[in-house]
Amino acid sequence: MPALWRLTRTETARRVYDALKARGLTATQMDEYVADADAADTDRDPPAGVEIRALDPAAATRFEARYDAFSELRDDETAVCAFDTGGGERDGGGGENGEVADSDPVGYLFLGDPGLTYHVHPLEADVTFPGGYVRRVFVAPEARNRGIATALVSRAVAVAGERGAETVHALVARDNRPSQWTFESVGFRVARTRAYYRAGPWRRRRVKPRS
Repeated sequence: MPALWRLTRTETARRVYDALKARGLTATQMDEYVADADAADTDRDPPAGVEIRALDPAAATRFEARYDAFSELRDDETAVCAFDTGGGERDGGGGENGEVADSDPVGYLFLGDPGLTYHVHPLEADVTFPGGYVRRVFVAPEARNRGIATALVSRAVAVAGERGAETVHALVARDNRPSQWTFESVGFRVARTRAYYRAGPWRRRRVKPRS
């Protein structure tokens, strides 16, 4: 029997979920993963031919044409991106915010500074994270299963630590095993589970600490 996440993490399942939500029916459970910035694995190298760079929002806006998610990038966030260098297409600029010529990322995530508040749509609630917050982890289908996501998360923890964050947080749906494996491999642990249920006017929220 296939793993449950292979049935639920599909476009069809997403459309069903969205349709039910539009009719007032929602059941969401998300694990809040936490890593200590000084204890997590921040040395995960990307695969050969891939370069990971941290870009400020101004430098990352050029990727909106390919990835709609970049239109959501906040001014107080950093885009940690993976580039397939292939033939080494670069403009020669140095530093974290240098350009990568004629290249879109094959993977990315967004990293928020410590203490920011986010509206988490699946939970229909605002959540404030005391440490850095990782969201929107994505790797293009043709680049998956190469360790890129793990390297992105590892770099995000390193960047957060450099900016004074003691902890780094992420919210992962309970059925999203690939993301869970990625965070766990870097040293994240589940600190609490956030649940939200809605049926018409009835609502219930629950935060359950995990040992």
